Amino acid sequence: MSAISSWWEINALEWATIGMVAAPFLLYMLSHKQGEEPRRWPVVGMLPSVITNFKRIYDWETEVLRATGGTYIFRGAWKSKQDCVISCDPRNIEYVLHTNFANFPKGEDFYAEFYDLLGDGIFNADGLEWRRLRNTAALHFYSRPFRRFTADTLRHIVQTKLLPLLTDAAETGAPLDLQDVFLRFTFDNTCTLVFGRSPGCLAPGLPLVPFAKAFDDAVEATFYRHLTPRACWKLMRFLKLGKERQFYKALKPLRQFMDELIGYKKKTMGQGEAKDLLSRFMEEKSHYDDKFLRDAVMNFVIAGRDTSGVALAWFFWLLYRHPSIEEKIVEELYAVLRRRDGGLIFLDFEQPFTVRELEECVYLQAALTETLRLYPSIPHDHKGVLNRDVLPDGTSIEPGMRFLYSIYSLGRMESIWGPDCMEFKPQRWLETSKEGAMAMKRESPYKFMAFNAGQRVCLGKEMAYAQMKAAAAAIVLRFRVRVKENVEVKAKMSLVLAMKNGLWVTLEKRNLKTINAF
Repeated sequence: MSAISSWWEINALEWATIGMVAAPFLLYMLSHKQGEEPRRWPVVGMLPSVITNFKRIYDWETEVLRATGGTYIFRGAWKSKQDCVISCDPRNIEYVLHTNFANFPKGEDFYAEFYDLLGDGIFNADGLEWRRLRNTAALHFYSRPFRRFTADTLRHIVQTKLLPLLTDAAETGAPLDLQDVFLRFTFDNTCTLVFGRSPGCLAPGLPLVPFAKAFDDAVEATFYRHLTPRACWKLMRFLKLGKERQFYKALKPLRQFMDELIGYKKKTMGQGEAKDLLSRFMEEKSHYDDKFLRDAVMNFVIAGRDTSGVALAWFFWLLYRHPSIEEKIVEELYAVLRRRDGGLIFLDFEQPFTVRELEECVYLQAALTETLRLYPSIPHDHKGVLNRDVLPDGTSIEPGMRFLYSIYSLGRMESIWGPDCMEFKPQRWLETSKEGAMAMKRESPYKFMAFNAGQRVCLGKEMAYAQMKAAAAAIVLRFRVRVKENVEVKAKMSLVLAMKNGLWVTLEKRNLKTINAF
């Protein structure tokens, strides 16, 4: 392929969009004020606002929601079917996700955008099929054998993979992308839990893993479908251009890996205890076809990998900027060790924290929760609309529109969290229990949406906290993380709120001898 045709392939969608809005674009730039409701233009609707603010879409959207009282109606280009109500009002969110849940399914648009990646899995299903899948998944997630398998797997990966890797980096002083390390960590852990095999992302040298690379490419391409009119991305998919070409290339190794794994599991059925989710699904229902199994486990991998990985990256970035909070977490971890060792002077730093000990780390959980308030792993979600409705704040919503709730903006509203809403304050999540101990404060799930809420609340919430706390506790106890100042930290435009440039850090070992002497 020539250089010109290759350039056109990458930029076709972008140029088509720019051409469509070229006429009003200059006028919009000259007249629009920051933070006000986007102006609606003939033919192109409010699309110029999205293009102008695309690189800072989450913060721009937050400014608009602040200016409009928490809800506004976005009008897309003519015939694009992109009209939606955008809101971060907890009353509206509760109404859609709980009170009138049946009127707001995932919808046809969501299903079409995500089908190539998620198929008919739990995140893409609606109605009775979704309820059946959720009940089946909950049966396995909450079972005692799977919870034990989860704890054992997590402890093994932290002790034998994650910590040795970080220890080597601390000893050599070499900088590393901590976000990449966390995504590898959560990918290995999630894959082991879901289908009983680690892809080896945390192997020495941090090798490129084809399955992981294909997974990332597919997720990124899906995000562009999320923002693009259906007719546009379907045309691009048909022509295999731009991000849709990337998607097409990614799907083959993804499906090949999954099919090989399913074939292997079928051959080894009955040769040991079914611990991972795939084995448990296959053991429960032998009539599940390969597509059902592939869709089911792909949905679980997506849920468990990116969300916890990027949350850990934001957590350590915030700790670096708030050293006093880091010290409070260290003090809490030392207190747990002293209780374990009966108050002995010399503490045992080698034994990993148990599940019960991590549950005692209330301040650590508060800091992770505060991280997710400000930097939720999934910044947006949306629902379709079956019948005309009126939301609690008086906004009318019509069939064919979407209801988009901004989880990112929800955590940044003074009207919800107070004038200090932009500050990193773990103590906002803490209260004193009746017994006088520090405990997590209960907040409305429609104010804190990091794990969704209502009937579709995340099944893996406890697992996610356990994964994040295990990694965070092990690292904070042993290392000081120093973020490199010359790398800009900002959010990447994606389905998941990842850092665009990664989180480049150096590590320093804590002086454990000094701690023991104290």
